[in-house]
Amino acid sequence: MKGLPLLFIASLLFVTSSCVNTETKEELIFDQNTKQIIFFTDGKDYEQEVSYYDAIIELKKDFPNEIKNMKIITASNAQKYYNTFEIQNCPAILLIYQEKILVKIKGEATKSQIVQPFSHALGNGL
Repeated sequence: MKGLPLLFIASLLFVTSSCVNTETKEELIFDQNTKQIIFFTDGKDYEQEVSYYDAIIELKKDFPNEIKNMKIITASNAQKYYNTFEIQNCPAILLIYQEKILVKIKGEATKSQIVQPFSHALGNGL
C-alpha cells in the first residue's frame, strides 16, 4: 500500500515524458535591419569544409556579433533551403541583408576567397 503512490507517480512521469514532441521546426527568421550569415554544412564531409571553418574563425576576430548570430543549416535540413538560396549542396556560406544576398560562396573555396568578400561586405556597411 505504501508503494502505490510511488508507482502512480512513476507511471505518470513515464506517460508524460513519452508525450514530448521531439520534432523541431527550424524556421529561418531574419532581422531585416541586420546582416545575417547563413552557413550550409555537411558534418560528414568536414575535409571539404576546412577552409570554411578557418574563414569563420578569422571573421570572428573582426565580426564577433555577426558570427555569433550566424545560422547554421546542416545537410539533413538544407534541402528545403537550396532553391531559396540557389545552392545545390554543402558547403556554402551566404551573407543576407534586407532580403538580398550580398555574398554567396559555394563549393570548394579557399579561406581567402571566403574572408575577403565577407570582410568587405561586413566592414563597409553595405
